[in-house]
Amino acid sequence: MHSAPPIAKVTCPTSTGYFPRHRLYRLLDKARKTPVLWITGPPGCGKTALISSYIGSRRLPCLWYKLDEADADLSTFFYYLGLAATKAAPRKRKRLPLLTPERLPGLSVFAQRYFEDLSSMLPVPSLLVFDDCHRMREDSAFFETLREGISRLMPGIGAILVSRSDPHPSFARDRANRLMETFGWNDLRLTPEEVAGIARLQRKEKPAPELVKYLFERTDGWAAGLVLLLERGHSGGLESRAIGRQVSAEIIDYFGSEIFRQLDEERRTFLLRTAFLPRMTASMAERLTGDERAGQILSEMNRQNQFTKKYPQREPVYEYHDIFREFLLQRAGSAFSMEEFASIRRAAAALLEQVGYVEDAAVLFRESGDWKELSQLILSKGRSLVAQGRYQTLLEWLGALPKEVLDTDPWLLYWKGVCLMPFSPAESRARFEEALGKFDARWEAPGVFRSWAGVVESVITPMENLTLLDGCISLLPRFSKSTAASRPARSGTRSPAACTGRYPIGSTLGPPWSCGPLAPSLSQRGVRTNV
Repeated sequence: MHSAPPIAKVTCPTSTGYFPRHRLYRLLDKARKTPVLWITGPPGCGKTALISSYIGSRRLPCLWYKLDEADADLSTFFYYLGLAATKAAPRKRKRLPLLTPERLPGLSVFAQRYFEDLSSMLPVPSLLVFDDCHRMREDSAFFETLREGISRLMPGIGAILVSRSDPHPSFARDRANRLMETFGWNDLRLTPEEVAGIARLQRKEKPAPELVKYLFERTDGWAAGLVLLLERGHSGGLESRAIGRQVSAEIIDYFGSEIFRQLDEERRTFLLRTAFLPRMTASMAERLTGDERAGQILSEMNRQNQFTKKYPQREPVYEYHDIFREFLLQRAGSAFSMEEFASIRRAAAALLEQVGYVEDAAVLFRESGDWKELSQLILSKGRSLVAQGRYQTLLEWLGALPKEVLDTDPWLLYWKGVCLMPFSPAESRARFEEALGKFDARWEAPGVFRSWAGVVESVITPMENLTLLDGCISLLPRFSKSTAASRPARSGTRSPAACTGRYPIGSTLGPPWSCGPLAPSLSQRGVRTNV
């Protein structure tokens, strides 16, 4: 797996053109005296921009981590957190451990020691920022593990968690013991002075007092609403409302009626197509759209604070704000035919896979029902995902495949057996046996021996009924004999030219599981024969 592209996940976004909110900076200085700060607010209120600009203004060393749904697999979380640590402390030779299945029973201890080692790599003071915590969907195991880890950070290293939701119940004790501070909508809401400052920054001139009053009353101090009004030219806008509640529908309506329709056709098409990419470089956007102005468009949108984040890399990575991307995808659904929509999504998924964003590619393959491409992704990335301890991620991808697709390729069954091994050896053995039978029918030696080894391991791992090994061992002599001469090709199988000398059991084993006394002996020993 490529490691470079996903580094955007662990990179602090830039705060180009951001109005410095010194009022909140002072509150953050005070809040940092506690180990944990939870910032909660509705979409578009400037949570991420506040923290990134604060870090820049205070010149604080920072480890930044943008959470997404893939982090529900804690092995994925710790894998990328290790990349973040390497990025934050490149001169440290220490490498943090992977969360492999054998470590899962001691998850709490693993998390504590992991964060102890992590904090030893970072300078003091430092900040750990976990952005978009709301994407974890109240995952108790994740938040409890995160809390356990954060509790072991050394003094001077604080954690900031950014979310649209209130603090997870796992942190209730920390709040009761005053080990956690919280910022909410009342803190994040813009003041009239901040509205005036942002308007001055956007308009390049001091706004009139009546304009500031109008903007503040119309937006109720909501940063996204202010940007939209300034973009429109202040002639009307969003109604004043309790922003702490639902906002997405109104934003989307406003995007469509007042912002999007004012763009030229080429710009609209560019935005609709690139919305399929959850994150992108200029070259990725150009490849997907064919628009040579991709870099210029994305850079301009970021500079003008048009709901586009920028992550500094060798080639900068851009992301549309969630509410903006949601609007664009909804609009794409009506702007493109079903065939065009599916085609763009497939192209976006293939592009994401090519540059290393395999998790994002898997999401799009699943959404489009492109099982062939998802299968190929599984087969190409299975080994590296397992090496990283990310069994659950691979198992989730395999679980998305329809049964008829899974049964078509024995390598998919093999990888499912691998993923199930740490959690259910019996289920793992069943998948390995299915794969073994199919590999045998196809005369694939690598698959036969790997699957056979998987069956053996699935019996040994639980140490419950080792007599099952008798059937496995009885197969080995047959599998191990080399072919002096290849048998004739059977109807519907590979030609002899494809088999000569390659498959050790080619001349000795008949049709799968049906060679004389072998099958009965297996059934007597408890090994499945009807694979």
